[in-house]
Amino acid sequence: MISTVRIIELVVFYILSLSVGYLFLFAIASKFYRRRKYAQAEKMNRFAVLFPAYKEDKVIIQSVTSFLEQDYPKDKYEVIVISDHMEDATNEALSQLPIRLIKATYTDSSKAKAMSLAMDVTEHGHYDMVVVMDADNLTTPQFLQEMNKARNAGLKAIQAHRTAKNTNTDVALLDAVSEEINNSLFRKGHVAMGFSSALIGSGMALDNDWFRYNVKRLQTAGEDKELEMLLLKDRIYIEYLEDLYVLDEKVQKKKAFRISAEGGLHHRLVRY
Repeated sequence: MISTVRIIELVVFYILSLSVGYLFLFAIASKFYRRRKYAQAEKMNRFAVLFPAYKEDKVIIQSVTSFLEQDYPKDKYEVIVISDHMEDATNEALSQLPIRLIKATYTDSSKAKAMSLAMDVTEHGHYDMVVVMDADNLTTPQFLQEMNKARNAGLKAIQAHRTAKNTNTDVALLDAVSEEINNSLFRKGHVAMGFSSALIGSGMALDNDWFRYNVKRLQTAGEDKELEMLLLKDRIYIEYLEDLYVLDEKVQKKKAFRISAEGGLHHRLVRY
């Protein structure tokens, strides 16, 4: 007879095999990923670009100033900073820039609440898509041009290639490697097999009307996973643009790490 210990070993083995097999499948699939090229279109869509910023005084000015250098018509996008518990000096500096500054004073701040507030104070029909950035993100001047091409191809949900801005510590390097592994498995691998790309929380663009309705439904700190689930329920495909880079600051201390919903090491910064 098979001993109880042997039965437990077999059960654990099969459970772990499913997990490993799942990751292995998408790892192989990522090798067959083919970039889609979207043609330039005459229509210039209107974008609301959100920068939720909770105590991000050190990085927000650089990120916003950099984004304002977009090679895209100035009247076709609006940068909206949701300033949550930032210093008066930072808010004053932001107010001098050609952006919309919204001040939030939540006692229990969250990125979802900040994004919802931004939707509350902007015109419903004024935009075609909403772009979500993190306060430390930097990107190429062609970011909105590329998003516009994909939008004009009929896409309602797009994820750019978020990658490391810094690898100055061992922990930051680990975080950077983790993110690229997740990009291969859950974005390239998914898309190569005909599934939606996974969202990653920033560097993403979503249909304005859809986002305005669904941002009110977010309830957890994993707002990207909630949005992903809601898109899936509505049968909206998420495209992945591997050649469109968004630089993201990587954590530099061990205590900032957690195990992510994507199955690998990732981080949740203190700000949200």
